[in-house]
Amino acid sequence: MRNQEFIEIRLIEESKKLLEAGFLFPTFSIISQGIETLGAFIDKKPLTAKAQSKKRFSLAVNQLLPEIYKDLNSDNWLYKQMRCNVSHLCSSGAFIDLKFRTETSKKNKHLDLVNDQRLFVIENLLIDFHAACLTVIDRLDKEELKQKAMAIR
Repeated sequence: MRNQEFIEIRLIEESKKLLEAGFLFPTFSIISQGIETLGAFIDKKPLTAKAQSKKRFSLAVNQLLPEIYKDLNSDNWLYKQMRCNVSHLCSSGAFIDLKFRTETSKKNKHLDLVNDQRLFVIENLLIDFHAACLTVIDRLDKEELKQKAMAIR
């Protein structure tokens, strides 16, 4: 399987289907892991390189997501609160309020700070994540990034 196909199927299509089925946390989970995975495609190391999660997550945030995510990741906040809580605790943690658009008020927007929690509107997050995925696919298609060996077919 080419890297582009993996990104399209596993990251884009599956996250879209999860959201369409109404799965809030599983969608958030695949996005948090997917950000790190995108970082693995854009760094110079093999996909299976050890002890790269923080570097890869931050690389993807800094190169692929809108500026506000980079700001949120100062001192690795986004990595700790999003990626680590999801990976290690199966939770969005105490500092992230995860909601569907229909659950939010008109005055609160995606990534606003509300009652000492950062509001993540899953539909907005997914749009930003899919744009990041498409950027990596485009860079792979243009051969700006090299294909990496994958252990799946």
